[in-house]
Amino acid sequence: MPPRPLPPGHRLGSARAVLAALFSGSLRQHFYSDVAQFGSDPDAARQVAAGYVCLAMTVLLMMGAVATFLAYPISQIAPLIFLLDTGVAYLAFSRIARRRDPRRVIDLFISLYFMTAMIVQYNQSTIVAPIVVTFPVMAAIAALFQRPHMRSLTIAIGAVAVGVCLTSALGLIGTPPSQVTAARTAMVFAGLFASSVALSCVAIMEILVRDYTHDQLKQTNDAFGDSASRASTALESARVGLWDVPDAASRRFHVTDSFRAITGYTSEEFDQIFGNAGKFVHPDDVKALRDAFAIGAERMSRIRVDFRMLTKARGYRWFSARARYLPNPDGTTRISGSLQDINVVKAAEETLRASRDQARAANKAKSDFIGVMSHEVRTPLNAILGGVEVLKRGRHDGETSEMISLIDDAGRGLLAIVNDLLDVTRIDAGKLEIANEPLDLTSAVTRTVEFWGPQAREKGLDLSIDCSEAANLPMLMLDAGRVRQIVGNLLSNAIKFTDSGSVKARLSAFARDDDRIDIAISVIDTGPGVPDAVAESIFSAFEQAPGNSSRGGAGLGLFISRRLAQMIGGDLTLEPARTNGAHFRLTLSATRADPSAAKITPHDVGALNWQGLRILCVDDNDKNRRIAELLLGKLGLDVTLCASGAEALDICAVRAFDLILMDIVMPDMDGLETLRRLRDDAHSLNRATPAIALTAKVAQDDIASYFKGGFAGVSPKPVTVAGLVSEISRILTIRSRQDA
Repeated sequence: MPPRPLPPGHRLGSARAVLAALFSGSLRQHFYSDVAQFGSDPDAARQVAAGYVCLAMTVLLMMGAVATFLAYPISQIAPLIFLLDTGVAYLAFSRIARRRDPRRVIDLFISLYFMTAMIVQYNQSTIVAPIVVTFPVMAAIAALFQRPHMRSLTIAIGAVAVGVCLTSALGLIGTPPSQVTAARTAMVFAGLFASSVALSCVAIMEILVRDYTHDQLKQTNDAFGDSASRASTALESARVGLWDVPDAASRRFHVTDSFRAITGYTSEEFDQIFGNAGKFVHPDDVKALRDAFAIGAERMSRIRVDFRMLTKARGYRWFSARARYLPNPDGTTRISGSLQDINVVKAAEETLRASRDQARAANKAKSDFIGVMSHEVRTPLNAILGGVEVLKRGRHDGETSEMISLIDDAGRGLLAIVNDLLDVTRIDAGKLEIANEPLDLTSAVTRTVEFWGPQAREKGLDLSIDCSEAANLPMLMLDAGRVRQIVGNLLSNAIKFTDSGSVKARLSAFARDDDRIDIAISVIDTGPGVPDAVAESIFSAFEQAPGNSSRGGAGLGLFISRRLAQMIGGDLTLEPARTNGAHFRLTLSATRADPSAAKITPHDVGALNWQGLRILCVDDNDKNRRIAELLLGKLGLDVTLCASGAEALDICAVRAFDLILMDIVMPDMDGLETLRRLRDDAHSLNRATPAIALTAKVAQDDIASYFKGGFAGVSPKPVTVAGLVSEISRILTIRSRQDA
């Protein structure tokens, strides 16, 4: 039984409290409380009981000293001996208060007691001294409370004491008393009574120790039973069963109730798995299970294996087995482990796997669709915008020039939508890469603003830029293309939605302590603004502010811009609602560029002598071929056209060219295969001629595949004069340096 709460002021090892508990009938409660206070030593109850016995001996020896003094007033030896034994007994009891084992002093007390008894008996030869009759008490104390390794010494001392006292009582040794009085007889009876009381105390304390041990064992058993019950419930709820094979050679299973609950098999039934695994395990999993356990047996290690097992009630189910091989003391091997039903987990994994595959297939289908549609849209756009480029170089009347500008604007608007769709696809697929390079941010933002100047002037808007807060801004490591794309989207929106007033761009920069620079690029307009209710939704794909859908666009610009800003380590936000317009802020953090990292640029087009350079243009679309001929012919290039890869190989076999422009997507033989065959032909006149890929597929993976396939450059469709000339210039510049 657990001890009751201690009364206020209770102190461990208090002799007064122990005696008070004895006479009040609460000795058991007091004993239990003292044991609880004494410590967590498993032998604490016996140690406290030994202290209580020593307290009882203290009281009895004190009474013996007083009685001896009264019976023999002229004798001083006997009372002094009793007082000495009393002090040692109390010393043993007092160790309880310091939470120390009193049995260490009991060893001394018993030995001292036997020696003092011999002295007393020697002085009372021919009679039995009263102290001798207490020897059984010492024997009981030694048997029950003395430390085991000291008992042999105590037996030896006790045997000597018995021999000396017997010899003295027979009168063979010692000093006989002068006379035998009635007082001496009374003292003998008093000694017998004291012995009875002491033996009763020893018996009581042994009973208390037994009861306390029994109660503690019962509590432990109850706690173990509760724990086992909870563990069994938890195992069954978790669908986990435990098993054990005490001797691997005997092939005998011991299984828990939870094991039987999830499989339906008893220990005896499951023993058959050793000889007939196919009866329990799915045929496809037998080998994996045997291999796993063979490895565990060889390495004496832990193993884990998942397999399907035939249960009695629910057919084949997935289980996860965990096991460990352990050596037994007798040299045999023990196998212990668990078996968990993971059928639900496997079903969920299969569902997730199927969903993942479906999502990948859907995403690939979407990407393929957008890629194909992009190519199909870019192909006619290439002809439209290329034709516009050619027309712009001629002289026309005002109305014709206006129509050419309208066609150019419409074509570029459609191209912007196609590019936005491609960017969304790449962002969702995680294939949009960021390429940081040294960038003069002030110059880049200024040129972007200047690019949008004509559109702003057409609407009568005042477009300006303020870089006063970014004076002396050093070169920074940023993705120039993405920064220009974000700023361009913001300027495009501001000009589109502002009917009157102004559009202002502001660049600010702030140096940090860690050598990084915080950048803020704001675009502020005087348009209708954006209500707070849609301040976040406008950053979602295909979303526009209320009333703005009539102004055109796919609602992708802000979505792409924010995602790009986050990809380059910044963010794009809309400042709180303004009364007259919107304020978008792009925030970035960049490191300073290495001043020695100078970017190599190609020679200026005008500085190159292109007259008479032979160009082969390979494209299956006749409109694209005609546009290329018109654009390149005006640059003084000698252009040869062909419509397929096979035709290109035939021409390359008989005529040398300085550069090849090749479409990637062509029937029968695409651009990559055509170039591969050209490079593999050792007799071709154009085996080493540089080639530029003309393609609408310009994702990072696509561009990497072009360069890997042998292309020296890429010019995206729709082809622009500036873009194509820049790429041709770059390649010819590199080649001229190599030739030099």
